[in-house]
Amino acid sequence: MSEPRPLSAAQQSLWTAYRMAPAGHAYTMLLSLRIRGPLDTAALADALDLVCRRHEMLRSCFAEVAGEPVRLPRAEPPAGLEIIDVPGTSDEALLGLLREAARLPFALERTGPLRALLYRRAADDFALSLAVHHIAGDFSSYSLLLDEVFTVYRCLVAGEEPELADIARGYDEYVAEEAAHPGTPAGRRDHAYWSQLLAGAVTTELPTDRPRPPVPSHTGGTVRLDLAVLSDDLQQAAKSVGARPYPLLLAAYLALLARWTGEQDIMVGTPASTRARPDRAVFGCYLNSIPVRVRVGADTTFAVLAKESGRQLLEGMRHVRLPAGAVLPGRRGPLVRLGALLLQMSSLDARFPPPAPGEPEGAPAEFAGLRVSRIDEPSQEGQLDLMLTLHQGVHGLVGVLTYDSDLFDHESVERFARCYERFLRAAADDPERRVADVPLTDEDDLAALLALGGA
Repeated sequence: MSEPRPLSAAQQSLWTAYRMAPAGHAYTMLLSLRIRGPLDTAALADALDLVCRRHEMLRSCFAEVAGEPVRLPRAEPPAGLEIIDVPGTSDEALLGLLREAARLPFALERTGPLRALLYRRAADDFALSLAVHHIAGDFSSYSLLLDEVFTVYRCLVAGEEPELADIARGYDEYVAEEAAHPGTPAGRRDHAYWSQLLAGAVTTELPTDRPRPPVPSHTGGTVRLDLAVLSDDLQQAAKSVGARPYPLLLAAYLALLARWTGEQDIMVGTPASTRARPDRAVFGCYLNSIPVRVRVGADTTFAVLAKESGRQLLEGMRHVRLPAGAVLPGRRGPLVRLGALLLQMSSLDARFPPPAPGEPEGAPAEFAGLRVSRIDEPSQEGQLDLMLTLHQGVHGLVGVLTYDSDLFDHESVERFARCYERFLRAAADDPERRVADVPLTDEDDLAALLALGGA
């Protein structure tokens, strides 16, 4: 085992979350695939092993040394492909096994940040669950892992030598640069920007169904929103006010949060990459959160919120190398409890399309003599009180609300989701509309409330 390596700021936060709830699955990045055909299981295991040996992060464990969290690289990957025979298992039971696998905890100190389970139902019927803990990587890293594993597998079964891009540098160089950044002129500019934006900031919190527990369990649930019918109208509405679509989507979210909480000062966090060009082939966690803080008054319109949030997103990207929380060293509790994220269609989506809303599997893709279809499994639930993820993919605009089940009932988040759809419809119809004029309750909800009150 090599010498202990320091963690990045994002990794330190993720280690703290892991230690607080080691049985949680909020920080699991997950892919589930159905594989039909003559899968060469030995080649798949070898491909995974080769990629893990290539990336130091994937053959590392995490621990505390002298009270400090560190990464401990190993010469051999601490975990490889585990094949589990499940002959005679029904389709429903097989999907149940994948759901159970998605919720398995990691043992970062012993088995590291990667878990690969292959369920073999027959010689030509498999299900793969591939999970990575967020402390080791980000979405770009996860795509990198999958691209390389599939590339190597195809080469191995074809009897060819795999050719992968050179890795220009290690993750330790990024950690060292991050540690030195606050003392540079750019770091001081970043500090000044975040200090001004966050002066007097109060964490935005939704009313909860239950009191916040002393120690979070980092477990949660998911509510899905099919927003494809709104995609074109939202794009046109954003264009009409000189904004991009995501700021208008974010504006509707911010507006709803203001109405739901009754507060005027609203702040959410949106994850952003700190990955530079030399880091493209490096497996690692290159993330910071950009706070977006707006004031929502009686005359505030969706267009105003879209322009302001768009401006802050651009400015935030210019200062993202310094974690915003670094300007508030004495602060108790998290800076943001509510988040938002836009995911564009990735190479993974193009290769293995995700299922359409309501479908258990995506359309099968031909790959190396196999038919591979993607299974959409909930993941990363319970990281924040509430997280809105918007995905512009092969099925149009899809939304996912993940929430902390310590705090919220599923029905409460479903009501919030219906309200968000209503606010999006209002923004698409008239981006110059005042957000205060959009009703929180639709006619069906109002009728149910009136009926309840008269019972």
